[in-house]
Amino acid sequence: MNLKVFASLALVLFDTANAVPSFVPKAAATKQALSIRGGASPLDPDIAIKVLIGATGVQGAYSYLAPNKSMGLYNVTDDRLSTLLTEATGGQFLMFAITAYGVLFTDVSTIKAIGAAQIPFALSNLRNILNGESESCGCNMPAQWLNLAIFSFAAYACLSGADYATTAVKALAVYIGLACTQFRFFPEAALETWGIDLKDRSPVAIFETKCLGQLGIINAVLIGALISNVDAYKALGYSGIPALICLALLKISGDFEKVGFEVAKMYPWMALVAVTTIPLLL
Repeated sequence: MNLKVFASLALVLFDTANAVPSFVPKAAATKQALSIRGGASPLDPDIAIKVLIGATGVQGAYSYLAPNKSMGLYNVTDDRLSTLLTEATGGQFLMFAITAYGVLFTDVSTIKAIGAAQIPFALSNLRNILNGESESCGCNMPAQWLNLAIFSFAAYACLSGADYATTAVKALAVYIGLACTQFRFFPEAALETWGIDLKDRSPVAIFETKCLGQLGIINAVLIGALISNVDAYKALGYSGIPALICLALLKISGDFEKVGFEVAKMYPWMALVAVTTIPLLL
């Protein structure tokens, strides 16, 4: 992926002159639908989902607010670039938690929940642009500003109730999905795309790039399903599929071991995602 792709997607976001009125999907499925989908699980689906959202929210907040320390929980020592990537990953964790909680457990519309979920990530992007951290890590600054513009515009469209909000969210889901697929499966090429020098692409930075991509794919699936009028609980279930696949690939590929990650601490995450999301698809 390169700036031409990003620019094309940005044009989709801003080309709203002839947009049709937004269709806002229902914020949450009925309690009856939840009980039917959760019937295959020994756990109460509502409780399991809240535990998952809470865990992702706490991990996201820690990675977002203390990116230089959060990976220490897993015995991984961040360098400067990987710290920047960890903060971005924290923003993606928070995006998931805010979106999921908003559509499932509040009366906020799906569109507004998605819009609110973009704020932490956009603020992090803006902060690191203004304080010079992105530039000092070697990031391509026009790409950083474009990225900020896309997330900010999508948040504004959703929170303001603009007629083109649905179009903006669909374009955002595509943008996140494409960019984060490259992060997850082609991390070195992704870092090069964003301007990072070869000498700064440490094993930990590459690992964090994969983690950022993994969270982004999860959010792209969740947001894309919700804006396509998929039931909110089922959309959450769909988002668990890439989560489990990517975690399994990190284990199979030996990526955890390459950076000294304590793999045993990942198993509870895998179990939580599995017992929460799989029953929602049944």
